[in-house]
Amino acid sequence: MRTRVGEAARPWFRSDRYYHTGDGWWFMTRENSEKGPFDSQNEAENELVLYIRKVNLEGDIPTMRH
Repeated sequence: MRTRVGEAARPWFRSDRYYHTGDGWWFMTRENSEKGPFDSQNEAENELVLYIRKVNLEGDIPTMRH
């Protein structure tokens, strides 16, 4: 399996962030948060880009607290 430059080889694979249900299109964040539903995969992709920009600008990455 190919990995990104600087990443160690891993025994698992990256899965698609986008999925479709009867309610519409969704995306998963790295924090395992589901965002959606959206009317199309294209809209979900655009919303993910906006989500990533917002997180990068605010530096506010939601985390799970125990």
